[in-house]
Amino acid sequence: FEVTRQIRQLENQANEQIRNELTLHTGVRKVQWHLPILAMTADLIQATYEECLKCGMNGYVSKPFEKQQLYQAVAKFFEAKPIQDS
Repeated sequence: FEVTRQIRQLENQANEQIRNELTLHTGVRKVQWHLPILAMTADLIQATYEECLKCGMNGYVSKPFEKQQLYQAVAKFFEAKPIQDS
């Protein structure tokens, strides 16, 4: 959990720096860098799932899992999302 929190903190810092530089030079503020993180665990407890999402993970697959379950979880990372103004 702690590594995910650290990754998200670094992302936030990098995104802020990029936004500040782009705004200064181009006026653009629509940049958002994000690394997808998928938890893979044998733990089936709901509290673990909730903690994964709370600390910044994007998804959760419990082991053992079928190939299709893993594919569906990873495929969500490639869905197009609208860009938000910040």
